[in-house]
Amino acid sequence: MHNLKTDSDFSFKKENRIKSKNAFQIVYKTGRSVVDSMSVMYVLANDIKIGFAVGKKMGNAVVRNRVKRLMREVFRHRRSELKDSIHIIWVARKKLIAADIYTYDRIFMRLAKRAGILK
Repeated sequence: MHNLKTDSDFSFKKENRIKSKNAFQIVYKTGRSVVDSMSVMYVLANDIKIGFAVGKKMGNAVVRNRVKRLMREVFRHRRSELKDSIHIIWVARKKLIAADIYTYDRIFMRLAKRAGILK
């Protein structure tokens, strides 16, 4: 029998988000980073939370929001494969604008593997 996942398995609740500037700064300063040509991932041991950073140089609000939406979508689907005790900040770079969802997924998994946060 297949182990089917429900919609609630893929939810992205407010308690899973890093929102405050102070929380971002803590992860930036004390966490370690993994770099790729299209994005950077900062990782800090803590409970599982993620924040997304898309700078204004990436484009207008429509472009930045699309990038964040795709990043969130990848995280929602891959969260179950990550360790439970991490804070992640995923920072987009300009090359990511033109990428499709499969590229986002590939980049996220590559960075997660290099950061050692996969189960």
